[in-house]
Amino acid sequence: MDIDTGEGLAHPLMRWLAGVGEQIDGAIECPTLSLPLGEYESALRQVAVCEARLASLRLSLTRQAELNEVRKLTGAANTAGWVQQVTRMGRREASVSVRLAKALDQTLRATGEALSDGEISLGQAQVIERAIRRLPNDVDAAVKAEAQAFLPDSAQALDTDDLDKAGKHLYEVIAPEDAERRIGKQLEEQECHARENRTLSFGPVRDGMGTMFMRLDVPTLAILQALLDPLARPRPTGPDGPDLRSSERRYADAFAELLALAQAAASAPTRSSIRPRLTLTMSLADLVARLGYGTLNSVLTDSGPAHLHVKTHSDEDGSGRHAVIGYRITGPPLSATLVRQLACDAEIIPVVLGGDGAVLDLGRGTRLFTYSQRHALAERDGYFCHFPDCRRPEKWTEAHHIKHWVDGGATDLNNGVLLCQHHHTVIHTQGWTVRISDGHPEYIPPPWVDPYQNVIRHTDRTTIR
Repeated sequence: MDIDTGEGLAHPLMRWLAGVGEQIDGAIECPTLSLPLGEYESALRQVAVCEARLASLRLSLTRQAELNEVRKLTGAANTAGWVQQVTRMGRREASVSVRLAKALDQTLRATGEALSDGEISLGQAQVIERAIRRLPNDVDAAVKAEAQAFLPDSAQALDTDDLDKAGKHLYEVIAPEDAERRIGKQLEEQECHARENRTLSFGPVRDGMGTMFMRLDVPTLAILQALLDPLARPRPTGPDGPDLRSSERRYADAFAELLALAQAAASAPTRSSIRPRLTLTMSLADLVARLGYGTLNSVLTDSGPAHLHVKTHSDEDGSGRHAVIGYRITGPPLSATLVRQLACDAEIIPVVLGGDGAVLDLGRGTRLFTYSQRHALAERDGYFCHFPDCRRPEKWTEAHHIKHWVDGGATDLNNGVLLCQHHHTVIHTQGWTVRISDGHPEYIPPPWVDPYQNVIRHTDRTTIR
């Protein structure tokens, strides 16, 4: 390892670096073959500590070089460009390095000290900086200080991957009520955007093979997955041998089989029978209050570790223990508004969870609107979506609670109406009001649709745009 100390330079740092270079040369030249097996772990830990401490020194030099505008000596446009020239880092890596150096100097002092002591790695320091940067700009200073202290301590017990997952949910841990409000609102906006931007298109056919392109919102994608999963299982070994198809091939074959089943069904496509089950987890209190969000228990996304363990130092003997500080169901999140819509016409299974996520009690499934009730609603209102000017057939509709069951609404004919999925979403998200008058549903549009909010009956010929 060659370090250019220059001639006539007597600064202690340069002399120290020259000495470090000599020590590293000696370590590299030392054969590892003779190292006892029991010392490999200790040696690797020592190397990791040295890497962290040298990274801390490099970041400190980077920060001081930025303050002193050393970049001007080489004509670099900014400090990241100068770092890129000197270290041969990539552009993004150099930018991340400069940003981290600034954060460790200004706001993340505890993280900087942990890195300089070799208690955390450079990768962990980068994760911490990224997690703190994700916090909303208007977050309370005390909350931000708690977050800045929480993650370096958590890093003692979590590897970089789990620390990154903890960082993504940091705001939910330190300020759960505010986080649920913010996340719930953000999810509503994302879900609305996702519904408006669903696309399906077909590509050209070449050599007997065509292509279909789909971009779907999470609930639709989850339903498709629930339909395909049973059909995509590997076939049992038979006379022709084991099933050697790849998972992608099995899902493609399952999709083809699903289309064939739908085409052959007497009333295809249908939603009046039992649908593929989606499992959602949400507290009843949040569902009633229309706050926060629920979790769709699905393999579509991995939302983080089920448990986060943090080393505590409160034991009298000072030994410290790993305590569970949080529990999270994995899966994509859904806003409270969308959960209420999905829960209108669903099978509800109450589950009581303990503090660590263990199932303490599992209730019986309760189907809300029965097949007979759906048939009676169709007889009353016509065999199609009841929203004004919509004629989508009844078999494609969902049963909507006019007064939601979580708000005390009964599951009976005087509190239900059949709506297609689109208009069911409209009722839940766009300010429309449904009520029963003279035994039939009628609709009151929001002011931005009709400033006078005239009541609309399905028998009217008024066109709603």
